[in-house]
Amino acid sequence: MNIIAPCGIICDICLGFQTNKNKCVGCNNTGFKPVHCEKCNIKLCSEKNIKDNFFCVYCFDFPCKLIKHLDKRYKTKYNESPIQNLENIAKNGLEAFIEIENKKWTCIQCGTLLCVHRNECLKCGAKNKYFISHERIKK
Repeated sequence: MNIIAPCGIICDICLGFQTNKNKCVGCNNTGFKPVHCEKCNIKLCSEKNIKDNFFCVYCFDFPCKLIKHLDKRYKTKYNESPIQNLENIAKNGLEAFIEIENKKWTCIQCGTLLCVHRNECLKCGAKNKYFISHERIKK
């Protein structure tokens, strides 16, 4: 794991980053990205007040309405909080955050990174315990 977007999303656990067809290069890199990532309002934010730092958590307006909206969507759909990720980076440092998240998102059966968008490991099919079933949400 090595690509964390300015908003706190972990690119490495995204399906677009893990797929082989039309593989996304991640937020920080130049190359193919889905249109919604290329035109991301958070990454392109003109109101960023970030001094010498890449992450939105260091902006004077953090958490802004864009980050709050993204966080709500990711908590609901994927059981993942970009705001919490950013707060953990600010509190513990990027290296510690990556170490913790690598342990969390590594498949216990095959050792590859799990995907936040899938209920099972893309390589071996083991259950992803962090995945929120949309069936559970409806109940």
